[in-house]
Amino acid sequence: MYTMTTENYDGYTHVHNLQEKALKEDTTEEELKEVYAAWSKTYDKDMCINLSYNGPAVAAEQFTQTLKEFGYTNDTRILDLGCGTGLVGEELKKRGYKNIDGVDLMPEMLEVAKAKCIYGLLQQGSMGSPECKDLGIGANQYDVAICVGVFTLAHVKSEGFDDLVHVVKPGGLASFAIRELALNAPQYGYREKMDQLCKEGKWKFVAKHHEAAYLSDDTAGAWFFVYQIL
Repeated sequence: MYTMTTENYDGYTHVHNLQEKALKEDTTEEELKEVYAAWSKTYDKDMCINLSYNGPAVAAEQFTQTLKEFGYTNDTRILDLGCGTGLVGEELKKRGYKNIDGVDLMPEMLEVAKAKCIYGLLQQGSMGSPECKDLGIGANQYDVAICVGVFTLAHVKSEGFDDLVHVVKPGGLASFAIRELALNAPQYGYREKMDQLCKEGKWKFVAKHHEAAYLSDDTAGAWFFVYQIL
């Protein structure tokens, strides 16, 4: 695996190219790992400063409103799925939440998140595996879960929703974001899986929000969803 990081590494372009490829053919986890391993040190600067990435802030704000409506306190036990470098954790911390754990595919990204001293537990795990066996988190462990920047092309397909159902206690809440382009990609099956989990009595819809200004180069924006686990 290519793991060298440089100040000039254009990780976003590499990810964008993988996403373009994913519209035509399958991409591999190894391809994605190569990009994020090389991009981890400059990811925050590239995304937040250069690309005006506000997904974590919007997700945290929308989720915080829902948590308050459901009576959750700042001590709520939260799992940040696909936590990456900890951008969502930072936003949750700003809003007073302090009991946050994280899981991510990439150890290089987890190292960056660890240095921010936001999370209690940080561990490596993979979303979308059969019966959630590669996630590394037991069932019904968390009050709520949040997942941003994961459900998109070349990343995690709709099977990743099972991980949200798996880790959250019955009655708890799961929040996630999906970019518009990915939501409408039939080969990823996001809409169908959300409906299927409703029909199976695994979760029920609570709220959704559309944000047009998701990234500086994305005119379609993204959707933010909240479901209650049953």
